Amino acid sequence: KAVVSTQSTGAKEEEKEKAKRQKTKITGDMKPLSDELTSIFTSIMADKKINLTLNPTNKPNNTPYNPFLSNVEHFRSVLSNKNFQENPLSAVKAHILRTNAMHKT
Repeated sequence: KAVVSTQSTGAKEEEKEKAKRQKTKITGDMKPLSDELTSIFTSIMADKKINLTLNPTNKPNNTPYNPFLSNVEHFRSVLSNKNFQENPLSAVKAHILRTNAMHKT
């Protein structure tokens, strides 16, 4: 008799991808963190849109600066950076060296 697998094909693929991500140097498995940041970002943006539609007197230029949203966007751009994906340690080292050089001048 054939044994029926309890995991779907998608779940098996996800497990393979997770194992591959965990082998990545330094970073390990960043996908759960990235997924959570994406969901937080979209929920904040949805709340922002609701607030803007409920109060039509708000102007987009008058919205306060939200550093959290800026940090989420910055983190997402770092995660998608090709150099960071290939070698995170080298990318962080290069960033620190550039930042230190900028502050010394």
